[in-house]
Amino acid sequence: MALTAMLQLERASKHFAGSPVVMLQLALPFPVQPPDPEPPSPELRRFLERLPPHLASRLTPEERAAYASALTPRRSPHWLDLKASLPIPGFGIYIALMVGRERRNSDRLRQEGQRRLAPNLLVAAILLATVIAGSVAALLLIKGLQMLATQGNPAWWHAYSGTL
Repeated sequence: MALTAMLQLERASKHFAGSPVVMLQLALPFPVQPPDPEPPSPELRRFLERLPPHLASRLTPEERAAYASALTPRRSPHWLDLKASLPIPGFGIYIALMVGRERRNSDRLRQEGQRRLAPNLLVAAILLATVIAGSVAALLLIKGLQMLATQGNPAWWHAYSGTL
């Protein structure tokens, strides 16, 4: 079935370059629906779930777009930003390690107690001990694997290299 269109001509009161303006309207035999909006981001969805339903339903598309833009997470300004959750039975531990330039002003640091020497030395000592312990553990593992390989036992990596 060919598309049928109804043409409706209307003369406008204004003229364009000496000729009357003609408006053309097409009536299609099927409803034209706007494209489905993209699903909201997880941040916007959580925000809308916390709003009372009568307020969330009245938000305009422009307001939703503005909230989505404001709630979008930004890239971390830190050089190193590692975050992990350790699921220990009974409770969980959240660990965050961030390395970057200090951006807080000295008044805020003093107010939070970050300018005291003893806590800073303690954190530095724990960090240094962790790096040293990890390095020693890696060296001991490598040396142990080398000892196993030199005593006539093939090393585990020989199974993957194709040579024995």
